[in-house]
Amino acid sequence: MPMLPASVPAASPRAPVAAPPALLRGAVLGLACALCVGLFFRNQIANGFTLLLGDRHDAVIALSIMEHWRNVLAGAAEWSRTAYFHPVPHTLGYNDGYFLFGVAYAAFRAIGADPFLAGELTNMAMRAVGFLGMHAACRGVLGLPFGWSLLGAALFTLSNNLFIRASHAQLFSVGFLPVLATLLHAAGSALLGRRPKALLGWGAAFVLLFAAVLMTGFYMAWYFAFLAAATFLAWLALAGGAQRQALAAAVRAAPLPLAALAALAAVANLPFLRLYLPKAAETGMHPWEMALQHTPTLLDVLHVGEANLLFGWLVVLLNGAFRPDFPAWSERMTGLTPVLLLCFAAATVWLWRGAAGPEPVRRAWLQALALATVATWALTLRVGDATAWWLVWNAVPGAKAARVVARYQLVLAMPVIALAVLALSAWARRLPAAALAGVAALLLLEQANGYAPLFLDRPLESSRLRAVPPPPAECRAFWVSAARTESRFGEAVEDPYNHNTEAMLIASVLRLPTVNGISTFNPPGWPAGLPGREGYEAEVAAWAEKHGLTGLCALDLQRMAWRTPAGA
Repeated sequence: MPMLPASVPAASPRAPVAAPPALLRGAVLGLACALCVGLFFRNQIANGFTLLLGDRHDAVIALSIMEHWRNVLAGAAEWSRTAYFHPVPHTLGYNDGYFLFGVAYAAFRAIGADPFLAGELTNMAMRAVGFLGMHAACRGVLGLPFGWSLLGAALFTLSNNLFIRASHAQLFSVGFLPVLATLLHAAGSALLGRRPKALLGWGAAFVLLFAAVLMTGFYMAWYFAFLAAATFLAWLALAGGAQRQALAAAVRAAPLPLAALAALAAVANLPFLRLYLPKAAETGMHPWEMALQHTPTLLDVLHVGEANLLFGWLVVLLNGAFRPDFPAWSERMTGLTPVLLLCFAAATVWLWRGAAGPEPVRRAWLQALALATVATWALTLRVGDATAWWLVWNAVPGAKAARVVARYQLVLAMPVIALAVLALSAWARRLPAAALAGVAALLLLEQANGYAPLFLDRPLESSRLRAVPPPPAECRAFWVSAARTESRFGEAVEDPYNHNTEAMLIASVLRLPTVNGISTFNPPGWPAGLPGREGYEAEVAAWAEKHGLTGLCALDLQRMAWRTPAGA
C-alpha cells in the first residue's frame, strides 16, 4: 500500500469493497459511457440535432473529407485525392486525413444519416472511444479499481477544454490516445516479461493504430509521440541501473519481434509519409510567428473559458487584471480546471515523497510520466515572446506542422487526470468517504461549461445541399460562380471560406470534382479570388488551362443552377 503524504490526515482504514460481477460491471460501464457522451452532447440532443458543433467553414471541410472516405470505401475515389482542388494529386495531404473518422462516418451514412448528422454521430462515437479507452488505461496501465477507473474515464470524456474547443472535429482524435497508451503498456510489459508472441500481438496493434491515428489527426498522434518520448527519457534519468539493465537485456532477448515490429511500422506509415512529406516540402508548413501566436501563457493553463460553471469568474478576473484586451474566445482556451490541477500537483508530490510499495519499476514509470508532463508543458509556455517551444519547433521533426501549440493541453488532460485519480484512489482507504465524494463531485462539476460552439445549422445546410440539382451530363468538374449571401451566425460572406467549403462538400456528395477548395495549406496557383470579384473568373480559367481541364461547369450557389461550358 503506498504511503500517505504527511499533509494528508489519516483516518481509520476501510475494508476494500468487493468487486461487482463482470456482467454488472459491463452494464455499469456501458451506462456510464452513454451518460457521459450524452452529457457532452447534451445541447445537440436537446435541440434535436438541429444545431451542431462547428460552423459552415471548418466543420464543412471536415465533413467533405469524411465523405471522401465514404467514397473511397465505396470504390468511387482514389484514397489520396479528394474531390476538391481538382485535378491536383494527393490533395488529402493539405489537411488532416480524418481516416478513422471517415470509417465511422461511412457507417452512419450507410444507415441513412445525412452528412451533417453523420458527422455529429461520428463525434459522439469518438467520445465513446475516449471513455472506454481511458477506462481501459486506468484499469490496465494504472491498476485502478473499477470505480476509480470510471471517474477517470468520466473526467476525460467530459473534459472542459475539449468541450469548448470542439468546433474542430479532428481534436476528437484525442480519444484514441488512451487506447494507444494501453496497447503500448501491454507491449512493454510483454517485452520485459520475455513473452515474444504477446509482444508481437500488442506491439502490432499499437503500430497499426498509431499509423491510423496519424492518418486521422496529426496533432494528437504527434503530441502522443512527443509525450511518450519525453516519458521514456525521464524514465532513463530516474530509473536505477538495475531497471535500465533489465530493459536492455529484454531488448537484446527479442531481436526478431522488435525487428518485425519495426518493419511493420515502416510499412504501416509509408502511406502517410508518401502523402504528407512532399506536401510539407511544398508548403513549408507553419511559420514560427503563427506557432508563437498560439503558444499558451501561464494564464492559459487555467483558461477554462468565461462560461465555466465553477471557475468562469476566475478567468474573467485574471483576464481583466492581467490582459484586459484578451478576447473571450481564443484558440488558447484549452486550460485545465483548477481542482484537477491541484489534485495533479498533490499526486506529483505524493509520487516523490509519499508513494512507496513493492513495485519500484511501476513507481519509476509513474514518476517519469509526471516529470514528462510537467517538463513538456513548461516547454510550451511563453512569457512575452520568449518560449522554449522554439527549440522544439526547430529541432523535433513534425513540430512545424502544429499551428496551435495550446492544443497540447488537450493531450495533457490524459496524464493529469490519470495521475490525479491514481493518487485519490491510493488515499481512499484513509480519507473520509464524504471528503472523497466531495472532491470527485468538484472534479466533475468543474468540467461543466455554458459555452458550446454550435454554429452549424443542420436543417439550413441540409436544405441547401438537397437544393443543388443533378449536374448536366457534360460536366466533368465544376467551379462556383456565385456564393451564398446570408450569414446565419455572423459568418463572413466576403470570405474565401464561404464558397469554397460549400463547394467541397457538394463535390464529395455528388462525386463530381471541383477546382475550388480551401485547406490548412493550398496548392500553388489555386484560384484565391471571390465569386463576383474582378479577376476571379480569370483565375479559374487560368487554372483550367494550366491543368488542361474540359467539361468544367459553373455552379451558382445563389440560384442553385448549373451553367455548362461554352460550346459544350
